[in-house]
Amino acid sequence: MKRAVYRHALGLVAGAALVVASSSATLACEAHKTAAQMTEAPQSMAQGQVTAEDVWVPLAPPGVKAHAAYLVLKNGGTDQRSVMNVSSPQYGAAALHVSETNKDGVTMMQHLAQLDVAGGSSVAFKPHGLHIMLMNPKRVQKSGDTVDLTFTFDDGTALTVTGEVRLRRSTGAQPMNHDHMHHHKGS
Repeated sequence: MKRAVYRHALGLVAGAALVVASSSATLACEAHKTAAQMTEAPQSMAQGQVTAEDVWVPLAPPGVKAHAAYLVLKNGGTDQRSVMNVSSPQYGAAALHVSETNKDGVTMMQHLAQLDVAGGSSVAFKPHGLHIMLMNPKRVQKSGDTVDLTFTFDDGTALTVTGEVRLRRSTGAQPMNHDHMHHHKGS
């Protein structure tokens, strides 16, 4: 029991340090994953064949330097589209991340260099899973503020969407606290 508590506490301390250093470490990651979680949500924004729905950013306590954004990307076309980059003018850096819990119950966060969205499918960004990591906010976000996200695809096109900062999503899992998250540099 003591060993597990010590390992968990050590992980929290290491995770907090990694969040501070995550901006440069995660952007250098070469990890690549494909996500395909189907879902439906309102509030669609379109650009070509890819749309974004239910874009939102959980309200974070003041001083927290790592936030998250959630949404659903839908590819209405027949060809795969790959997200190569994400950015936000309200943050110093943004990146595609996925959180996974290992066999020991420790949640690790991994940077994704690319996210593939198969033709005719949707990818859900949600708490405790795939999400947009937003680092180093340029100002304190308040409930009702908006955050712009620009997704750049492998063909050079871009999709810009706006999400609302709010306390929580109306239904479903609640947001994760990214302050104590372990980061994996990639595979």
